[in-house]
Formats: sequence, structure tokens, C-alpha cells
Amino acid sequence: MLELLLPTDYQLMFRWLPDVHIVTNTLVSLAPLYTYGTASFSIYRKRTSAGFSLDICATMLMALILRILYYFISPYEPLLLRQLLVMVFIQCVLLKVCLRFRHASYNPEELEKLPDLAQDLAQIPKISVSQFQYDDPDFYRRLIESLVMHFVICCGHIVRFFDVHYERPFHFWQWVEPFEYWKFLQIFSAVFAILTALFRHVSFFASFIGILGLFIEALLPLPQILMLQRLKTVENFKLILLVSWLSGDCMKLSYLFFGTDNVSVIFIAAGLFQMGLDLVILCQFVYFYRQDMKRAALEIPMYELSSEHDQHYG
Repeated sequence: MLELLLPTDYQLMFRWLPDVHIVTNTLVSLAPLYTYGTASFSIYRKRTSAGFSLDICATMLMALILRILYYFISPYEPLLLRQLLVMVFIQCVLLKVCLRFRHASYNPEELEKLPDLAQDLAQIPKISVSQFQYDDPDFYRRLIESLVMHFVICCGHIVRFFDVHYERPFHFWQWVEPFEYWKFLQIFSAVFAILTALFRHVSFFASFIGILGLFIEALLPLPQILMLQRLKTVENFKLILLVSWLSGDCMKLSYLFFGTDNVSVIFIAAGLFQMGLDLVILCQFVYFYRQDMKRAALEIPMYELSSEHDQHYG
């Protein structure tokens, strides 16, 4: 609208310029091509996917598929749908590149077995009700301690499921053959597509598929956190991914707080949880990057000067 303030002769120049709204929408839709495209190219150039968690592709693709199907239940802006389709494409490219340059000797059978949950829970001291009176404060204190210990152990087992160090049930997303990954994605898409076609008018299913996609997406940073913690280095981790995740968190929370009304608390909690995990990765990146710099400084070769060189400068 600012061009209307210019003389008529100069206003004709703006007709040849692209529409700002169209350009902005196009850049937003194609932004994932740059962020995840650079990660794919880096893996291709280095011929190794070490340092990048393959689970990121799993969480992203499952969340994207659910969000695309949600469009047929409650249509949203076409711009967001185009961005989701672009994200699916680049995530498939990233998955293919990661599988191609995965370590040749990878064998999920050699991974450590997951601890037995029942055995860990059995180690918690039992509380005998007959030893206490219900009005005894010590009884409730021990009861709370027992419940907290149960909760911590269960959460620990859930977190271990996202740790690539442990062997998962049915080797989920730890398969050797690449076609197993694509087979799972096809089955996952087909099952939820059929359910969406059957129950698209059921409000409960709409809430279920929306919350499930949001929950899966919120867990996106967790596998990378566990991998960085084990590797103790950020050598092969792309900073552009972390920047894009934090930028997406800020945009998402800004929209939830200021861009819409009557938003569910679940969406806000999931957004804050995901941003908290991304901030953990940020702290890891800063810490391990400094450690990498220190190790690199210690590996600089120190050459001894010859005696003639010492005498010349002596």
C-alpha cells in the first residue's frame, strides 16, 4: 500500500514486482528444504550419519502424517498443508541418506537389552499397612516416597526406549534392512488414513489424532539429547537444525499465546515441553562444542625446532 503514496508514473514499477504475501508464503513453505536439506547434504558429504539420531525422522514423519490427515477432519490454512508436504518430502530424503550412510557393521542384536521393568519395581521397599496407623504421618510420607520411586523408574524406562543404546521391542526403528522403515511408514499411513475416513465426523477421534500428533512431535528432541549425551560431542550435529527447532518453538508458542483464542492447555503444555527439550540440546551444544575445541587444541602437533634454528634465534 505504500506505493500509492508515490506518483502515478512510479506506481507502474510495483506491478512488475512479485506479491510480498506470495513470496513470504513460498519462503515459509520451502524453509524445511534448507534446514533439513543442509543436514542431508552434510551426511552425504561426510559419508556418515554418526551424530544424527535416526529417530528424528521417525517422530517427524509420524507427526507429519497425523497432521496431514487432520486436515481432512478440520481444514486449516493451505500454507501449513504445503509446508507439511514439503516436510514429508525432505524427511524421506533425510531418512534415505541416513540409512545409506549408516555404519556398515550395524547390528541391533548387539545392543544392550532393556532392563526388566517388573524387576526394577520389585526392588522398591514394600510398605506394610499393618505396621502403621492411617493417622500416622510417617505412613503417608513413606507412601509418597514409594509412589515417587515408582514414577521415576517408569519414566526412566520410557526414556530408555528413545535411547539408541538399548534394543527395542521388535527392533522398532532399529532394523537392518531399509525397506522395513518404508514398510512401517506405509502401514502407519494406511491405518490412520482408513481410520480418518471412517471416523472423520467423530469429535473424539479428531481430538485423539490431533493430540497424538502433538505428543509425538513434542518428543522430537529427546532421542537427540540421549545421543549427544552418549557421544559427548557435537562434531556431526548441524546447528541449523537446532536453530530451526527453536525458531519453530517460538513461532508455535507465539501463535498459541497471541494468535488464537480458547486454546487447549494440552497444546500449550506440549509446546513448552518441546521447547524445554530444545533448550537442553542448546545447553548440550554449547558445552560439548567447548569440549571439542579443547580436544582439538590439544591435538595440534608441536614440532621441535632444530639446533641450528635454536642457535640462530638464540
